[in-house]
Amino acid sequence: MRLVQLTKPAGLDATVRLRPMTGQDELLVTGTEPDSAFSLLRRLAANGHGRPLDFSQLTVSQVDRLLAGLYIKLYGELAECRVRCRFCGEGFEFTLRLSELIAAQDADRPQPAEPDGAWTLPDKRRVRAPMLEDINSADDPESLLARLVVSGDPSVDPDMVVDFLERAAPVLTLDLSANCPHCGREQIARFDLTRYFARRLVGERSFLLREAHLIAAHYGWSYQEIMLLSRDERRAYAGLIETERASASHRGRKR
Repeated sequence: MRLVQLTKPAGLDATVRLRPMTGQDELLVTGTEPDSAFSLLRRLAANGHGRPLDFSQLTVSQVDRLLAGLYIKLYGELAECRVRCRFCGEGFEFTLRLSELIAAQDADRPQPAEPDGAWTLPDKRRVRAPMLEDINSADDPESLLARLVVSGDPSVDPDMVVDFLERAAPVLTLDLSANCPHCGREQIARFDLTRYFARRLVGERSFLLREAHLIAAHYGWSYQEIMLLSRDERRAYAGLIETERASASHRGRKR
């Protein structure tokens, strides 16, 4: 069980519980589209009282922080990013530390929203953070702004609104500066936590199937029983089986 603290309007914190992920949960993530990762979060997240979390009450920023909490639980704080240089065409890697990105975003936040979840801009317009429904329902940036500006004219200086909300309700989809180690040229690399997380989980599907095969062959458990094990339990059983096999093989060679 991992606890994640989410900041609510007026600066209050809410505790969200993320239960251990099972093989059944992992199999739900079949692609890199955001909905795939969000469906996984909906299965795992509960409020402080243990009841299912109402995602309709969360901003995109809060959902993103939940996903970061799950990623850190599974993989730790580091994200290994692979890009191809837009100048020389060579591939290279760079490493991000999620805790540092989150701390930098939090340090740049304005004052907490008012109790109704909105902020008042210097020009007296009032804006709120986007929810998942806003992103899914808006057809274009203009219609999205119209939903987020709750008082005032959304067509006036839209860049002010966008810049403010990027600081007030940040997400871990970022344009980062990276230097190519091959040609030395600086460039912008896009990091999208939602797609990165889903791609990494999908890339482990072969390990999941191998672990299930090992456990089924050793213990005779059914596929469904194995898929109900938590990820940590499944990997622990598979590790014990492989250690036992390696030890038996070593003893056999010594005879």
